[in-house]
Amino acid sequence: MRYIISFFIITLFSCSEKTGDIRSGYFSNVQFSLDTVIIDPGINIIFLEYDLLNADKSIDDKYLFNFNMDDHSLEKINLNTLRLEEKLPFEKEGPNGTGPSFGGLKIRNENQFTIGGMNRTELFSLNGEKLKTIRYDSFFLESNPSVAGEFVSPITFLEEESNRLYVLIDQKANKSYAFGILHLDNYEIIRMPLKTFEDLYDYGFTFFMGQSSIGFGPGKGIDMFGTKLVLSNQITSALMVYDTEMDSLYTKDYCSKLIADKKVRPYQLEHETEESLEAEYSRFHQEINFLAPFWDEKNQVFYRFAYQEMPSESKEDVQIKSKIYLTVLDKDLNLIGETLVPQLTKKPAKPFSRQFPKHFAKDGKIWIYENINDEMGFAVLTISKKEIG
Repeated sequence: MRYIISFFIITLFSCSEKTGDIRSGYFSNVQFSLDTVIIDPGINIIFLEYDLLNADKSIDDKYLFNFNMDDHSLEKINLNTLRLEEKLPFEKEGPNGTGPSFGGLKIRNENQFTIGGMNRTELFSLNGEKLKTIRYDSFFLESNPSVAGEFVSPITFLEEESNRLYVLIDQKANKSYAFGILHLDNYEIIRMPLKTFEDLYDYGFTFFMGQSSIGFGPGKGIDMFGTKLVLSNQITSALMVYDTEMDSLYTKDYCSKLIADKKVRPYQLEHETEESLEAEYSRFHQEINFLAPFWDEKNQVFYRFAYQEMPSESKEDVQIKSKIYLTVLDKDLNLIGETLVPQLTKKPAKPFSRQFPKHFAKDGKIWIYENINDEMGFAVLTISKKEIG
């Protein structure tokens, strides 16, 4: 299926600094086209149970690696030929074991990837060999989030050249977050406060089930782009950026003329019934929500999605509508354009589930995961110059 829509993208300045003469940029007048592709699994069944929770794109944009928790294999999907090319076997237990469960799979290079757990980050080769294990208790970090004073989020970034591990630390004891640098040679840890994460605990939901409870909060992002590590979260457009060369952490603030820059409404955070939780969680997503930026190598820009779910117009209206926005940032993370993308839709957010599909840029296009009749599919969004004539 294919749709063609023309847009005039609004070009803006960042709050903190000017971006230069942006009127001549190619974002001034574009058209969007939307295609759907489906991955050929061959004789296999691609693992889709957790909506590509443990999947990451190769550095050269050719492959998507998706970990299959059913048979404990890494599915190597060729994004050029649109087919499952091979399944790489891994051990669950033993000296090369990944463990029964994990999160935060990140491709490092053409032959290595890392996975994260509650108490460790591990480095593996694609041939199934465990190359390194970094245990957080060696740095006096807790491994059990239910009792921890502070613990590490699953996605981490290993920089072997400097022997450092970059992490996002949830400081549960004082309800804050910090950026952590773990020095692997001397087991020292540096913590840096995150200004844009200060209000995250004001949006943490808790669901009580008798004597037990479960908590969850806004989404958080951490990703490495060249020598810069970018930290983002769901409640604000502002980013935290760590420059590994300058050893500095700074904030990027934005002034949008299209959407709000952060969440401001209060919410009921504690719930004892699923109905109450789902109703308030829906209201939470009717306010603006931000996703992590991602890099487009071909066009040398960052893209970033934001979205709002729209309230139902009547009790009979069961179809949740949404507004999805696309922001464009230059290589220095300055805001150079933003637009509403009316042809993009999303499923309504539900507690304990992924809030927005897996997405990435490849060959100048944006790929957005879609489960199509239990097959791996993608909506492919192309941004091109509008022809004048």
